[in-house]
Amino acid sequence: MEGIKRNTNSSFSPYPLLVIGLILLAYVLLKQAWLMAAVVVIMPFLAFYVVVVLNKPYWGFITLFALNYFFIGILRYVDVQNSSVIMDIIIVFLLASIFLYALCGGKIPWNRANNKLLYISLAWMIYVFFELFNPSAVTEAWIFTRGSFYNFTLLVLLTSLLLNKTRDIKRILFLLSVFTLIAVGKALMQRYIGFDSGETDWLIKSTSYRTHLLRTGTRYFSIFSDAGNFGSNMGMAAVIYMILSFYVSNKKLRYYYRFVSLLAAYALMMSGTRGAIIVPLGGLAMFILLNKDIRHIAGGVICLLFIYIFFAHTSLLDSNRQIRRMRTAFHPEKDASYMVRKENQKRLAEYMVHKPFGEGVGLAGGEGRRFSRRFTTEIPTDSHYVSIWVQFGIVGLCLHIAILLFVIAYSAYLIMFRIRNRELKGMLIAMNCGLWGIMLSAYGNNFFWQYPTGYIVYIFQTFLVLGKSYDNELTGQTKLEPNINTL
Repeated sequence: MEGIKRNTNSSFSPYPLLVIGLILLAYVLLKQAWLMAAVVVIMPFLAFYVVVVLNKPYWGFITLFALNYFFIGILRYVDVQNSSVIMDIIIVFLLASIFLYALCGGKIPWNRANNKLLYISLAWMIYVFFELFNPSAVTEAWIFTRGSFYNFTLLVLLTSLLLNKTRDIKRILFLLSVFTLIAVGKALMQRYIGFDSGETDWLIKSTSYRTHLLRTGTRYFSIFSDAGNFGSNMGMAAVIYMILSFYVSNKKLRYYYRFVSLLAAYALMMSGTRGAIIVPLGGLAMFILLNKDIRHIAGGVICLLFIYIFFAHTSLLDSNRQIRRMRTAFHPEKDASYMVRKENQKRLAEYMVHKPFGEGVGLAGGEGRRFSRRFTTEIPTDSHYVSIWVQFGIVGLCLHIAILLFVIAYSAYLIMFRIRNRELKGMLIAMNCGLWGIMLSAYGNNFFWQYPTGYIVYIFQTFLVLGKSYDNELTGQTKLEPNINTL
């Protein structure tokens, strides 16, 4: 294996280390040092994992992707202070692994880092850095919410370097489908078995029972940070995997993706997140715009009209609490919570008119009260874009939205006029539509940068902007780049 070089004549034997480990384990067990015993047991597996990642950094990325999806769910059962540092350590280790791999002879496609999205992410990083000098900023709040500074750039860089083949896109999408099924399964357990002790403690300690245990019905959140995050992600999965099912050549995989899509749509309803209904609607609308197949366009229009008419102009199945709750999203003027949100936005607008660069990173909504109590931390933002506006000002909000719209527009151009491979085009259409839908949903829910959504968005954005390079690989128009995953 190319990468970390080995001396094939080495007489190194692992047995002395094994004996030392067993002696150490026996000692700590006799001393009843259970935590130390656990560390001794885990260390060999950790050492093996480190060697694997150093030889093939791709597996480090897969670890990061998987942990990102289940991170919040795990933290409900394991109390870890400053838990986000764990993800930072993994990212730093992964970056170090890439450089060590390259130094030891491994081939890294560095030229892929020369892409539009990485430069755009650097512009955002610079803007967030200068927020440190905002007169109303709090340095502690900036440090605590540091992910807004570097996550975008680092995820784009890692995705560009490590997922450089079309089959890597397929793997990520398939892996995400498996994670989606696990999330749906957990939501079904919450509904039909009940909340476990960790979930109950979270509902009580975080006072989330006020927004999840309602008279109109329980809002299920699965392994996500809240029902809004869960519902929007399930809406994105429903869009992505239904679209994918039209383009994959494997018949079994086609039916599997449709199964995932239908279950995800059902989970969206279980979340009770009214704003999440815009995800499939927005995704379908974008699908119609991007598609050139008249059958798909006709099917998309019919589905879009059916969903809209069913929820907005009928009272069918109103006896179902989830459907009844979703239906209110089509009549926001009758929704008391929506009117409160609009009033809050009006109050914030009066305050923010003199703050074009915002109040400061981490100083929006109730989450900011741990750092400072001020006007912006006493008013709920209830929206990702409102939160960005309050923290980064109108300048930061315009930059953020411009980046999102650039990715959507540029990838739409590639899909419609530059991508030739049909299956790749289907994957890019699915991600574009899913990303567009979740962007719309972020107006009514503050989840866009939370786990796991933030990382998924950055990875999808990278796939979309680099779409032509993946197409070149398949069509053979350019010389194939070295594939790190097969070295």
